[in-house]
Amino acid sequence: MGNLRNLFKRIFYNYFLRDFNVATLQLVAGFIIGMFGLVTGIGAWSRSIETGVPASAGTVMLAGLPFIIGFQLLLSFLNYDIQNVPRQALARFKRREARD
Repeated sequence: MGNLRNLFKRIFYNYFLRDFNVATLQLVAGFIIGMFGLVTGIGAWSRSIETGVPASAGTVMLAGLPFIIGFQLLLSFLNYDIQNVPRQALARFKRREARD
């Protein structure tokens, strides 16, 4: 549970407080669009089971396309996050020599 809390804290600090960039937009848009597709798909699926009438192709696409686009945006955010690794150390550390 602590790792999950630290993950959300790192994402919030790095992408909302310290720096607002394209990865922030990808994260927010991907989450919103993906959740819209997921909720729409679950609703259509449950209605289809309730009534016994299969969902039309348009209904399936209305649920599937936003979910796929949201997933792609979240993957793009993860790619940006992985590529955003510091190349140089922030501070230089001197190694202490062993005393005899």
